Amino acid sequence: MKFVIGFVTALAAVLVLGLAIALSGAFNVAATNPDSALTTWVLHTTMRRSVAMRSSDIVPPKSFSDEDVRRGFEEFNAMCVTCHGAPGKKRSLAGKGLRPQAPNLVNAARHWNAGNLYWIVKNGIKMTGMPAFGPTHDDATLWNIVAFVSRLPDMTEKQYQQLEEQTAGSRSHSSGDSHSDGHAH
Repeated sequence: MKFVIGFVTALAAVLVLGLAIALSGAFNVAATNPDSALTTWVLHTTMRRSVAMRSSDIVPPKSFSDEDVRRGFEEFNAMCVTCHGAPGKKRSLAGKGLRPQAPNLVNAARHWNAGNLYWIVKNGIKMTGMPAFGPTHDDATLWNIVAFVSRLPDMTEKQYQQLEEQTAGSRSHSSGDSHSDGHAH
């Protein structure tokens, strides 16, 4: 019984301390202020476990075609490269100012499976700048993005540049306007 009372008292003290910190404004939320190692660990671990649990039942397509990857590249190049960068492409100034910084997806794709990536692209991640594309994109488009991101670990700068050139060429041949896809550049 003493253990239970001690545990409840300690838990209440932690909650009161957390509430006091939140209400006092002592926690610096500025993106220019690096998080402590403990804060980084807590947030990163919470995010990884949350994604793993919520994506565990997602069954990805058995394989992705080159066309799926190409279509995913178009979406990635229009919406993701700004924050994440790509082979031979640095993050934009806005992307460099994010905290936590958007992961380099070449490395991230090595640590997440296709179901995890799909869940992240569809639902986004709170308080990171990662938007949810599920409300604005259909499932096929989301899987195409996953197809492309899954290929990033093995992609060279030259291959990325070739995809850019192929995409620009196919848009200009099909419409005569290289900005006709509706994406802001």
